[in-house]
Amino acid sequence: MALSITKTHGSQNDILVIDGAPTDHFAQPDIARAVGLMCDRRRGFGSDGVYFVADHGDGTAQAWFYNPDGSAALLCGNGMRGAGRLLLDRHQAESVVLHTGPYAFTVRAADTTSHGVRQVAVDLPAVDFTPAEPIVAQAEGSFVDQLLPAFHPSRRVTALAVPNSHLVSVVDTYDEADLVATGTRVATTPDVFPIGANVSFVLPLAPAEVFIRTFERGAGLTLSCGSGVAASRAVLSRLGQVAPEQPVVIRNPGGIARSWLQPEGDVWRPVLEGNATKVYSAQVDPQVLLGDGPVEYVGEAYLDEVNAFAALNSENRKVLQEAGISLTDV
Repeated sequence: MALSITKTHGSQNDILVIDGAPTDHFAQPDIARAVGLMCDRRRGFGSDGVYFVADHGDGTAQAWFYNPDGSAALLCGNGMRGAGRLLLDRHQAESVVLHTGPYAFTVRAADTTSHGVRQVAVDLPAVDFTPAEPIVAQAEGSFVDQLLPAFHPSRRVTALAVPNSHLVSVVDTYDEADLVATGTRVATTPDVFPIGANVSFVLPLAPAEVFIRTFERGAGLTLSCGSGVAASRAVLSRLGQVAPEQPVVIRNPGGIARSWLQPEGDVWRPVLEGNATKVYSAQVDPQVLLGDGPVEYVGEAYLDEVNAFAALNSENRKVLQEAGISLTDV
């Protein structure tokens, strides 16, 4: 059975969405190899990860996410935008629910921008500042706004789960080389960070407007990280910099989004709103993905959607340039 693949992106965090469960197409031991080739930007399709989505046919689905190195992850917030948008279109619905692990994610249709960019809003699971599996070894209770030399010699950091693990620093200047070095330290210091973590630097630009960039576990520096946005948004409120319900404009190198928190009892549930753009769709024989590539395919490109987003993001990039933020595209 051919693999039906749609390349999507949320803030240029490009994710391949595949119909069906991973084991519908590959034996369990082969999944990581196939994902690695699909994500390879020279030999495969090129992406920041893969979502497999088994549609239940009733507006709900089961989803599995894999990083480019083939490792499984509980969540890719930007990828959830693309996967959810495809289900919204298929069922002509205003909202759908995707299940992954023990979590359920509601994806709702949001306003289309003046540029013609389709947007969705994703209701994410509650953030957890005291996760059962510690992000920082031997940390007792929450780890909020603390110095930790193994992380960085001078930047304070907050640890939280969204539900995947994150380390967030609010900074007064942005240094990309410093972010890469910090993310690399976290990835290579398992005695301090036993489960690894995504690392985000957050630079306030104006009231209720910030720049965020994330060094992702298993992927490295990316143009945007949806769960990194949600984690960073929660940290801003935990540090008292903005009220939970206040929508905050989020600028990434890959695009612009908004995020806010929904208080429910003593927890916060983040909402991530932004583009969910289709790039192209294609079909490929699964056996091809167990070879060495390059992968050859014929597909349909969605140029109107690609061009509409390009116009929107050119405005975002201009704002970042005027703010003096120096970036390396990936």
